[in-house]
Amino acid sequence: MNILFVGGGSVGHIAPAVAVWEEYKKLNPDSQAHFVCSPRPNDAQFLQDNHLDFSVLNAPRMSVLFPFKFLKTVREAQQILETQKPDIIFSKGSYVSLPLCFAAKKKQIPIVLHESDSVSGHANKMVAKWADYICTGFPTTDNRQSTLHTGNPLRSGVTKGSKEDGLRIAGFDGTKPVLLVSGGSQGAQSINEVIINQLDDLLLRCDVIHITGRGKADTRHPTTDHYYQIEFANEELAHFYACTDLALCRAGAGSIAELAANGIPSILVPLRGVGHDHQYANAKIAAEHGCIHLEQSDLSKKLLTTVHALIADTQNREKMGEEIRSLHKSDAALQIAKIIAHTLDS
Repeated sequence: MNILFVGGGSVGHIAPAVAVWEEYKKLNPDSQAHFVCSPRPNDAQFLQDNHLDFSVLNAPRMSVLFPFKFLKTVREAQQILETQKPDIIFSKGSYVSLPLCFAAKKKQIPIVLHESDSVSGHANKMVAKWADYICTGFPTTDNRQSTLHTGNPLRSGVTKGSKEDGLRIAGFDGTKPVLLVSGGSQGAQSINEVIINQLDDLLLRCDVIHITGRGKADTRHPTTDHYYQIEFANEELAHFYACTDLALCRAGAGSIAELAANGIPSILVPLRGVGHDHQYANAKIAAEHGCIHLEQSDLSKKLLTTVHALIADTQNREKMGEEIRSLHKSDAALQIAKIIAHTLDS
């Protein structure tokens, strides 16, 4: 069987698709896969790092010219389908998926959709109308037989990091708790600025691993014995998770899933006003499972008191870590792989 995986715009869309492919390969070793992603460098880099074949589809976002650009992209998507000849489409969502799934539906190619977030964006709402099955990352009230709560699939090895390797990579001696700061695969300049501005006070209580996002490194604060800065973490990420005592992150579904799988007590700062405000909705649900929800507008004034209080309260952090684990489904990728196989057999 030949599966075409589509999604992109961030590694948060691509990494789960790779996890599903890894599980599907175990079920059907003779199968083949091709990925379709956005033109963003992080997409291609991640797929190259994982030695996976891919095509780039420069799909349009909503604008006045959307109808004209969309039709052009549909033609490009049709060419990809004619070249790859997939038996099924696995859509991870985002604007990249819309023209390709539209073209696939015209060719009557079955579609399995995965919605990571607690609310759907415009593209996934459209693709959901064409999909044979819809898999959800968060619990859902949709009781249709075609909608299944699978959880969010994770890249292999994300829970298999080594605390010792994480400390070694960061150059820490392990005498202080570790705060991991990340704005998602693209970074978050607003979070970066608050961290840098209050870094000296943070370092009084903890060591800091700071994943800034590509092109967002701050040269004013180079790596030291207690502060480690990196633009993007791939193979290192599992080791960073293993040595982390507290995380400060955006509220993307992929980030929450990885934090939950590792049982990391977390402060979530959602990016507001994008994609139906899905990060806010994610953060609200995560707050019901032990996480701290901080708004970006409050971060500067509440960062130090929140971090210092949690660093000082080991018992509370342990409780938060146990609660966030309840959002994790360890077999999510396998369950989705089985749904793909079932759809092909139907």
